[in-house]
Amino acid sequence: MPGRDVVLAFSGGLDTSYGLAVLVDRGEQVTTVTVNTGGFDEAQLAEIELRSRALGAVAHVVVDGRARLYQEFVSDILAANYLRNGVYPSCVGVERMLQAEEVTRVALERGAEAIAHGSTGAGNDHVRFDAVTTAMAPHLQIVGLIRDESHTREEERDFLRERGHPVSEITAEYSFNVGILGTTIGGGETYGSWDYLPEAAWPTTRAIVDAPDEPLELQLHFERGLPTALQGAEIPADVSIGMPGYDVLAALNRIGAVHGVGRGIHTGQTIMGIVGRLGFEAPGMMILIAAHRELERLVLTGAQQTLKASLGTTFGDMLHEGRYYDPLLDDIRALLHSSQRRVTGDVRVRLHKGNIIALGCASPYSLLDAGRGLGSTYGHGSSLWTGSQARAFAHIYATAGLLARSAGDPAAG
Repeated sequence: MPGRDVVLAFSGGLDTSYGLAVLVDRGEQVTTVTVNTGGFDEAQLAEIELRSRALGAVAHVVVDGRARLYQEFVSDILAANYLRNGVYPSCVGVERMLQAEEVTRVALERGAEAIAHGSTGAGNDHVRFDAVTTAMAPHLQIVGLIRDESHTREEERDFLRERGHPVSEITAEYSFNVGILGTTIGGGETYGSWDYLPEAAWPTTRAIVDAPDEPLELQLHFERGLPTALQGAEIPADVSIGMPGYDVLAALNRIGAVHGVGRGIHTGQTIMGIVGRLGFEAPGMMILIAAHRELERLVLTGAQQTLKASLGTTFGDMLHEGRYYDPLLDDIRALLHSSQRRVTGDVRVRLHKGNIIALGCASPYSLLDAGRGLGSTYGHGSSLWTGSQARAFAHIYATAGLLARSAGDPAAG
């Protein structure tokens, strides 16, 4: 008697390869789904399909999620200037929400009985997958083989090799998640809090000592908060999907990696409540966020920037933690994107030995010098007020502090 019809989120990595082999051994009819979020080229997608067939899948589906990822997720992360704990642009976090939706959609279209993923029970991904699937299709059974059976990567490797399926040594020790937002690295040294990942564990970015001695200067153009052009470097034709911003991000990933930009370690609390640690490479997003933030400083008011910083963190944290369907996200998203109406202009950045340096920016909506003849340019003085008016302002401004200090300190008795 044939087993269930199961749809498996499949990257071709160790965990999902092991999960597929186990499901097939148990007699399940497995359809694998690979959602390309910018981490695979055509040759790699072909290899993943071959691996799926070799491991016993009855069908394999590829979903091109690149355009949707950029339109619905990258644009949000950029508008929020979001860095998890001030460090990490939630590369895998936001991609998992898209992947979970697309895999669940395939499962519904094919009339499957269950959906499966290769996430562990310690990290965030299994919660993200389960939260999306439960919201979209509560009738589907959810199979989390790695989470539910708690096998080590070494045991998974041996299981596959015993059945004649090759596993490289580096993937037996480390797991890699690759997408347009960046790459995450887990395993080995990330299980502790002291050791840094060795050079062999970083797939794309150069070590600072190996980065070029000469800096590279780039100019980025933004329209309403989104990048539309890049000067100073060539945009590779092989990544183009007809969306300028996506192409700029893909180019910055390659360029930044050469200069050692975007490499880091993120340590923070997981959805499960424990502390987790991972390595990440996100050259493109780190460059874009640095440039975008600099342009916002020029065109947004102080109140806008303060509120955006708070709500952007709330928005990003909720998205990172899998609370994708909370209506509050739509409320905050509306404010974030409304704030981008004047975020148009050019930003100059320098890449050098792992550093991203904002050199300057210009915008027709500049609040520093908008060219409107108001004399608002920052410097020794302003034609908007006289010296005596400035003195009077400073005197009045000091009043609150004067009154508070003269009232005394109750704690002093």
